[in-house]
Amino acid sequence: MAISDNAPSLTDTSGITPAESNDSDAEVLDAHLREALAFEAPYVLDRLLSDRVVETRAQAEELFTEVKKYLVLCELSHDMVIGMYSEMVDAAWHAFILFTDQYADYGRRFFGRYPSHTPTIHSDPGHNGKRATEVKDRPPAIPVNGRGPGRKSTFTDFRERYEALFGQPLPDVWHDIGFITVNRRMLVDDRAGRLTLARSDGYVALCRTDSTAVLSVNDMAGAALQFIIAAGAFYVRELPGGLTDDEKIGLAQALVRSGVLKVAP
Repeated sequence: MAISDNAPSLTDTSGITPAESNDSDAEVLDAHLREALAFEAPYVLDRLLSDRVVETRAQAEELFTEVKKYLVLCELSHDMVIGMYSEMVDAAWHAFILFTDQYADYGRRFFGRYPSHTPTIHSDPGHNGKRATEVKDRPPAIPVNGRGPGRKSTFTDFRERYEALFGQPLPDVWHDIGFITVNRRMLVDDRAGRLTLARSDGYVALCRTDSTAVLSVNDMAGAALQFIIAAGAFYVRELPGGLTDDEKIGLAQALVRSGVLKVAP
């Protein structure tokens, strides 16, 4: 993914500012940070492939590119703690951290510190269609950039700042549903709470404890939904009920959008 050469200036109203500068004409994405973005770590890509987080080296490259962009964005967001909005990007970040010395050197070289890892994945409206996590229920914001604590971002905050800094739309890689295949492991999201099924007129609804329907589908998916509730963790290919591979993937994607499932890296 190319980085735009037209980096915004300090006077932009994006909330992004140079890390160490009082110069009103300072370039936000300076040469030092561009070097951070260009950093290569083939050992991280190898780890993502060997751990089967991804199926291709191109996917590994894409995820690692987004890890570096995320860390740079966090460094430049002085007034806000940027949440992590992808299980897959977070998995690539974690893979980098496992190479302790290299990760620490990267942090000191480009940010002057060890970038703290904040693994909580946040769900907000517009991110995979998942329901919002109420602000009052969120844990204190932990800054990656060593400053703070500060106001925690929403997904909209994150997307707008990302697009302002890098001059491109937020890539699809940030939406985990794009990584769902029949060989992908899925987890029931603990935040979904207890789930039950209700059948009526050829349809089956997945419901919360307050009887609110999360998803309603043709009854042919009933066996798969019951399996998901009982299993908690499974591979998409394991879904029963005679569904085709495309139907299994489609059901898993719909449940991620509903906030019931999450992708297991």
